[in-house]
Amino acid sequence: MKIKQLPEDFVVREVFEKQKPMEGRKTEDSPYIWFKLKKTNWDMFRALNMISRRLGVSIKRFGYAGTKDKAAVTYQRISVWNVPLEKLERVRIKDIELSEFEEKRERINLGDLKGNEFEIVVRDIDPEERGRTEKNLKRIKKDGVINLYGEQRFGIRGNTHLVGKEMLKNNMEEAVWIYLTHGEEINEESRTFRRNLKMTREFSLALRECPRHLRNERILLEHLSREPKDFAGALRRIPKGFRKMLVHAYQSYLWNEVAKATKEKVIPLVGFDTDLSKYKSGKEIGKILKKEGIRQDDFRMPSMPELASEGDERERIVEAKRMEWEFGDDDLNEGRVKCVLKFEIHKGAYATVVIDEAFR
Repeated sequence: MKIKQLPEDFVVREVFEKQKPMEGRKTEDSPYIWFKLKKTNWDMFRALNMISRRLGVSIKRFGYAGTKDKAAVTYQRISVWNVPLEKLERVRIKDIELSEFEEKRERINLGDLKGNEFEIVVRDIDPEERGRTEKNLKRIKKDGVINLYGEQRFGIRGNTHLVGKEMLKNNMEEAVWIYLTHGEEINEESRTFRRNLKMTREFSLALRECPRHLRNERILLEHLSREPKDFAGALRRIPKGFRKMLVHAYQSYLWNEVAKATKEKVIPLVGFDTDLSKYKSGKEIGKILKKEGIRQDDFRMPSMPELASEGDERERIVEAKRMEWEFGDDDLNEGRVKCVLKFEIHKGAYATVVIDEAFR
């Protein structure tokens, strides 16, 4: 089966709690404008960067509740601080639309949304698999699915959790090399750059060969070209938010491993303050940590305390609400079947996990 054969095959709409719109002109008490951002086949950060450049303001003025897929049509709420409505209404960028402007008193922050609605066309399905898939869909509609972190959590190259693990173990040199050279790469220019660096281990040469769009790689290489043994210093040059994401990716990997091994309803995202004795899965978590060579105290990250993580919890099962589907002939793949699938899941859950379970 295939997803995202066309950007229009993957449509995402954010679900917010209903809020009463403000009336009247913008005042000091309502310095933000919220708007709906529709984008097609745009990376969210690249889209916001383009909008900020058109407006002539810093991208730091924008707020959002969650990131969205690039190869998709996505609808999300964005806030912007202290920008005239007239300027927003004049923004024209191909495959980007701004609409539904509202004046608000507060910024939109990560996690503010309730969930996401999906309309996904799954293509290239073997007609003989339709019956089994329908059974899976009925089971998911009734019982939900294990709330695993999807592949997006681990980066395009599937290696962010490996980087985070080495950072937790204070192996900063290994963390940098994994980030720069390990993992799958679909872009030929990037693949060549990583292969050459892995062979030569020459930072200055790699910096000259590094594609411009690999911003974090360039940041690391610029520092290492000057200080070739200061791997911790190179990592500190990367924005703190991204470095936190690397540690969180490893926590997510651990959570997935525990979720596959237990049926406990709520599972901890292990951190330095997690009380494993509270959980039925505590012993299993201890075994996994031992196998991984990680101690809970490692999450204090004394070498980078700004990345310390005390831990959290996550429900093991996610419900796919208002789930419906329809099969039909696949107009892009002769002799195959497509399925139009609609459902809503709460924030932090992954649509790709629902799809993987339905079509496995």
